[in-house]
Formats: sequence, structure tokens, C-alpha cells
Amino acid sequence: MTNYKGIHRTALTLWAALFVLFMAAGYAPDASAYSVKQIWARFSATAGETLSTGDVVVIKSADGYAWKANAASGSLRPAVGVVGKSGTAGSTVEIIVNGIVTGWTSLSKGSPGYVSGTTAGAITQSSPAYSQQVGYAINATDYVINCRSYFDTTSLTALGTLTGATPLVLEGATADAFQTTIAVTDPTAARTFTLPDASGVPVLSAGVPEAATSVWGTANGFVFEGATANAFETTLTVTDPTADRTFTLPDGSGTAMVSSLATNAPDVADSVWGASNGLVFEGATADAYETTITPTDPTADRTVTIPDASGTVSLNCTATHNYAGAAADWTMTAAEAACSFVTVSNANGAVKAILPAAQAGKLWFVSNGSGQTLTFQVTGQTGATLATSKVGLYAGTAADVFEIYEQP
Repeated sequence: MTNYKGIHRTALTLWAALFVLFMAAGYAPDASAYSVKQIWARFSATAGETLSTGDVVVIKSADGYAWKANAASGSLRPAVGVVGKSGTAGSTVEIIVNGIVTGWTSLSKGSPGYVSGTTAGAITQSSPAYSQQVGYAINATDYVINCRSYFDTTSLTALGTLTGATPLVLEGATADAFQTTIAVTDPTAARTFTLPDASGVPVLSAGVPEAATSVWGTANGFVFEGATANAFETTLTVTDPTADRTFTLPDGSGTAMVSSLATNAPDVADSVWGASNGLVFEGATADAYETTITPTDPTADRTVTIPDASGTVSLNCTATHNYAGAAADWTMTAAEAACSFVTVSNANGAVKAILPAAQAGKLWFVSNGSGQTLTFQVTGQTGATLATSKVGLYAGTAADVFEIYEQP
């Protein structure tokens, strides 16, 4: 007669032994609420922690083990699949890349499932800031698992259009909690941003073209909207350079000086520019000669007031001429005629000091040390005479000069 009790005891012993072996190998009863319906693509990996069916996992580069994925952690993304066969740390688990997993409730049919950024290993239908789609719901309980890369290609059409307010997130060289997000303001018309055929760093702005206080680029310049968003802007542009040029902004606050001369620059005709402690005037001719206005180093606050009138400035300078023992006329230069003091010396006969042009209203002090009678006049006019060894005061008229005073 067959001993059924012995057979039963032997079978139970074998099942117990197999259970111990499975437990020792890392296999444990899967308490997960999720289960696998179909598998189309899968691979195996070593678990870095206890993993259950339905957990979304990542393969850590640090150890090569499978861990629960988390979209909010740089080291726990991107996800590579969903666990199909569970296991404890150190055991071999099965990871589904393509297949159907069930066990959820109240899924929104047809909507994507993303790696959760709040619960490690979970799938959510609310896209987190750093979204990666791992599948989509085909009904209220089932996900078709189709694990995609960290770049969410569900937003990409055949024309290359990315949807959403933040369609691109860049991790950078370090996998951490900090990323660069490219955000898009909801457009109200068709917009185009053109990347130039060049290398460089983009210019950042807190504003947009034609918005109040904004700045934007234009052909060969920058455009400043100003405080009011209207049809008027200030454009900063440069003349096409013929050599390398440098404009240095000083370490100070103030208002820039402007010029109505389109070609205003050093050594350009009619231009004015700044120099060390002065202003330089080129004059009507672009040459090697300029007029520089510079102040003496002040020892206190000084104010020079220019009157509300037109006229020629009288210079505190002296024009001197030596007749060298002759009696030839001295025709003064414009610079000599601008001086308020005139002295002459060493003549052997009556001499003249001739102004090149009349200067109505100007005064001259003339010192005659020539040893002869001196005639002080405008060219082509009669002027007035001054005895030798005398000092006289002369005033200009519209055509000539006349003597105001002669030393007795």
C-alpha cells in the first residue's frame, strides 16, 4: 500500500526548502498592489534597495544598481523602466521597458504618466517641474509602459514644436538639485528667435521689446524703450569702425555729453572732445592744431560765468615786437591782436603796429619802448599815434582804433 503520509511530508519538506532558497536569493512574496499583464521588452538588474512590482526605477551611475526613481533628485533620474518582478537589495529584479502593468485606480484614460517628484518610485499624471514620461493610461487601472528618456518627446511634433511653459530643462555638468529651465511666455502672435552663426554668451534682459524699461538689440545697436511703452525709443548705435575702438564707461554717475556733429571724434573738423583736465576744439580744419580750454588746479570751489551776450574773449597775454633797429611795419597776427597788452622796442624811425582786422569794443594797453613815434592802427586805417616811452589805452571800433588815454 502506498504511504501517502510519507509522500506529503516529503513534499512539504521540499516546498519549505525551496522557500528558504528563494528567500536566501532575495526573492520575497510581492506585496505590491500592482501586477504585470504583458511584457514586450525587459531587462534584469541588481536591486540597490527593496523594489516592488510597479516601482519606477533608475540605474545609478555610482553603483550600477536599480533604485526607485525620483524626478526631484538629480541622482535618481532618468528612469529606465518599471519593476515587473520584485526583489530585495542585492537580488536580481526584472525591469519592464515596454509592457502593460495594472493596479492603479481612477487613472485619466489617455493621459501620460510621469515619474513622480514627491514619492520615490511612483507614477503620477501631474507633470512635475522636471517631467519624464514613462507611459500612458489606457483605462482607469492600467498603464502602457513605454519608458522614454528624460527629454519628454511627447511634446515634440514632426515639425519640431515643443509645447508647455517650460519645455526644456538642462541639468548641466553636475547631477544635483539645480537646473536651467528654458521658459516660454504664452505667445500672442507668431514669434521667431534666431540663433546666429557664431559662438558667444547671450545678453540677458528682464524685459521684452517695446515693454516699459526694456532693452533689446537691433541692427548694429541697442534700443532702450524708457519708462513709457510707446512709439518712442532711444537707439544706441556705432559708426562703422575703420580700426579697433574702445569706449570706457567711468566709475561714476552722471549724464553723457551729446554732440550734434554726426562724425564727432578727436581730430575731426569742427569736433569737440575731452582731454586730461580740459576740452579740446579742433576748429574748422582737421589738422595738427587745436584749442584746449583747461583750468588751473583750483584750491577752492570756483565758478566762471559766461554772460548772456555775444562777443570775443579778451586774453590776458602780451604781444611783443622788436623792430631790430629798423622801421619796417609790424603786421600783427590774429593771435597777437587777441592779446590785451602790446609792447614794441628798438626802432630807428617812425613805426607802425598794424592790427589785421577791426575788433569793436576791445581794449589794448600799448607800451611804446621803440625810441620812435608809434602808430597803432587797423590795416588800411589811420589809427592813433603814441609817443616813445609812453603807455596808451586804445579801444576798437567797427573799422579802426582810437586813443582813450595817453600817459602824460
